[in-house]
Amino acid sequence: MLGNRKRFTTELEDLNNKVLDMGSEVIEAFKNIIKACEANDLDIAKEIIENDQLINDIEISINVDGYLIIARQCPVASDLRRIVTALKISNDLERIADYAVNIAKYMIKTKHDNSVVVNGIIFLGKHLTNMLEGIMESFEKEDVELALKVNNQDEILDDVYKEEVKKLINIGKIKTDEESEEAIRGLLVIKQIERAGDHVTNIAENIVYLVSGKRVELN
Repeated sequence: MLGNRKRFTTELEDLNNKVLDMGSEVIEAFKNIIKACEANDLDIAKEIIENDQLINDIEISINVDGYLIIARQCPVASDLRRIVTALKISNDLERIADYAVNIAKYMIKTKHDNSVVVNGIIFLGKHLTNMLEGIMESFEKEDVELALKVNNQDEILDDVYKEEVKKLINIGKIKTDEESEEAIRGLLVIKQIERAGDHVTNIAENIVYLVSGKRVELN
């Protein structure tokens, strides 16, 4: 019995570490988005797209491991909560990574001046990256207070996003057709970062659930 419990504990630790690894890859993706925008480096954007497969593979591995642990071990409530949380957080991380890929594709396909959009991506991206770093630290430490603090930062992200939207709408009203079209595309792109912030909120909710066993709805 002791051997089984030790193996079970090791499996849970491995699952936890895979979630942390996945989080690190997602954080790196958004750091690279910022670098690509700052340097106008399309090679970095291409690397982000290529690396997305690694993130997808980690999520698949987490799902397979999680369901196998449930099938083999019949975990008690607290352990089951840990497994379910890992599955849910990995799903949110995969969605956040997809948004980074969408931004990278936008950069590669854009041929016209898009400095306003790029500046917005950099500004919003830095804020989101800070949120991602904070929420993964919260998960690692099982720190509910930190998770709630990170969640509150999503309101700031939303406010900044709204200001960037106003800038792009104004461009659409007064500029040429070409510039207006670029502004519309830009609206869709910066929306990706706002959505990513919503997924960070989901992760915060799951950290609260992991620690307390209570489901909460944040923001």
